Amino acid sequence: MPAGTSQSRGHQIYQHKKIGLIGAGAIGQSLLRAIAAIPEVELAFILVRDAGKLEGLDVDPSLVVTDPAAAIERDADLVLEAATPALVAALAPGWLERADFCAFSCSALADAETDRAVRAAAAQSGRRFFVPHGAVLGLDGIADGRDLIERVTITTTKSGKSLGLDPETEGLVFEGSVREACRLFPRNVNVHAAIALAGIGFDQTTSRIIAEPGLATNQHRIEVTGEGFDWDLGVSSRSLGGVTGSYTPLSAVGSLRRILGGTGVALV
Repeated sequence: MPAGTSQSRGHQIYQHKKIGLIGAGAIGQSLLRAIAAIPEVELAFILVRDAGKLEGLDVDPSLVVTDPAAAIERDADLVLEAATPALVAALAPGWLERADFCAFSCSALADAETDRAVRAAAAQSGRRFFVPHGAVLGLDGIADGRDLIERVTITTTKSGKSLGLDPETEGLVFEGSVREACRLFPRNVNVHAAIALAGIGFDQTTSRIIAEPGLATNQHRIEVTGEGFDWDLGVSSRSLGGVTGSYTPLSAVGSLRRILGGTGVALV
């Protein structure tokens, strides 16, 4: 049986009943629709800076808040962040005192102070901080093999526009540690952060970022060398116009479903 679930008379009992959501971009809206489709759980709040992003969506206005202090008073037992690393740094330690927290902006943990605060809060409360795999695959294999891994390099290729650069920027724009990449490109390298967290760390994992003018896809290549093995994994998905690719919202919903649990055969 998957961790975090139990069975009673053939019906699933979810550990998490009330879910809070931070952010209403492409990922946030996909999560919002997924929550609405699961009758056993309910939305406790959706925290957004601009409530206009929710226009046209079937959202109870009473659940929409723009003040983090108001959101934390809502009775959520799982909070999903799909906004910015700055909000993870500001809100995750406090939320972990009362709820599990899933951060799609996991590049926030490249900041050592944020990382310490998150880990300390989770250890104190017994709550969990979830790191979703986002736009890439293979975190389980990297985590399983970390003791034998010698080198990890992740190369991301996007348009300059997606990277927040001049649209005509071309070529290698960064090569260095994942920690430094997270500082310079915090919204574009969450997958780098997830790989570093799964594997050999922010300082030992190498990031490469390449700009290609007019590129319509977000591309990631993960190269891993270890004692007796070599992995080379490429992932590409169509850009949705910003930092998010078309696969990532689907991945986010999958991560939510795994956190909530399930019945029958489960992939973990």
